[in-house]
Amino acid sequence: MPKYEIATTLTALPVERDQYGYWSHPDYLAFCDGRESIPEDEFDQWMEAKGLEWKVDYRDEEEIEPDVDGYDLSTWNPEAPTGDGWFVGSIHDTDDGAVCIWLRAKAGV
Repeated sequence: MPKYEIATTLTALPVERDQYGYWSHPDYLAFCDGRESIPEDEFDQWMEAKGLEWKVDYRDEEEIEPDVDGYDLSTWNPEAPTGDGWFVGSIHDTDDGAVCIWLRAKAGV
């Protein structure tokens, strides 16, 4: 497992979703480096090094019409978790459905 040096934390950026509703923070994309899946322990280590915490929000697949919506996430507007400081790290599709990765600085960091 790679070791990540402590670096400045990620900060919120304007979310400019593409025509299908996808968007990822550039630092999140750099970390993922084109990989389709990241082991959770590796992601947790990276979050710790960045002084961040994270939550994932899954789109309710029962609210979509697969034949119409398919991979189009443009109509989905995920709601931030309870609490202050949450910002979007990524909105993308996975094998388990569409997700929004929410990030925020850990308290006291």
